[in-house]
Amino acid sequence: MARPVTLGLLNISIDLVSLAQRRRDILRMIDEAGRAGCQVVVVPEFADHHRTHESLKAHGKGIAQVRKACAVSWKHPFMKQCAALAKKHKMVVIPDVFLEENGRYYNSCEVIGTKGEKLGHYRKTHLAPGECDYFEEGDAIKPIETPFGKLGLLICYDVNFPELTRCYEVQGADILIWTTMRQGEHEEGQYRAILPARALEHGLPLAVATYVTPYQLIGRKPMSSICYNSLGQVAAGGQLQAGVVKATIDLDDKPLDRRTWGQPDWVVRASYLRRRRRPDLYGSLVDLLSGDEVNPDKEPTAREVKDYNPTL
Repeated sequence: MARPVTLGLLNISIDLVSLAQRRRDILRMIDEAGRAGCQVVVVPEFADHHRTHESLKAHGKGIAQVRKACAVSWKHPFMKQCAALAKKHKMVVIPDVFLEENGRYYNSCEVIGTKGEKLGHYRKTHLAPGECDYFEEGDAIKPIETPFGKLGLLICYDVNFPELTRCYEVQGADILIWTTMRQGEHEEGQYRAILPARALEHGLPLAVATYVTPYQLIGRKPMSSICYNSLGQVAAGGQLQAGVVKATIDLDDKPLDRRTWGQPDWVVRASYLRRRRRPDLYGSLVDLLSGDEVNPDKEPTAREVKDYNPTL
């Protein structure tokens, strides 16, 4: 039985604008996605304030000013407007924001339901270097139930940890959704190899919401909002223009394997592989590491550092 879901992935231009202008642009694009029939709309990481005049100015004045300028709560007008659009178009809207809640700060995907209600959230569980100064780590990895399937969310640096997407798979996620900023020198590897492979190995579609820049053709950087199907093939997106990437994915379209060699007795590959897992052998994945490996902020040794110029 087919279970089609239509995604709207915002492809945000990285142009430097005011905070108010950026938020107006996002709300306009969410409304455009809703009018186009999108059922799940995903906003790139921190798109409501990243590369705005106010954000850049605040970063020059310290953490407290960044929080004051960029953080939002569920009572913030921007969040209320996102909720109103979700309700208007009977869709799920997922803004990734610098969230303030009870005096604590998170990089958080807030999942808004078809009635404008909060369905859940995912808070970034793997912080990039320096981010712990601004917000706290999330402490849960669990798919979020929506009328359009169970969503497995990850944010930017999270993608470096395949354990996270494996957790979503074994918990029954229907689709993986990655909201992110740009990945610099890693973009080629992410988009040509890692993301398609992650979709195929889990047997899950993988959708990406991110930014585009006017310099991508010069730098041969392929990054933009895109959607891969469960075979790791591009279903939609990849263009270098700002706008809404619309992708319709069948959540029941899964890669198949033969259960026995030489006979056409097909089974769903991911579910079959899950039954063949050997958790009794995987203890090293969760054992605490020893020595300086448990301290990610320790200075690397000379042997660990390469002479590297990312501008070349």
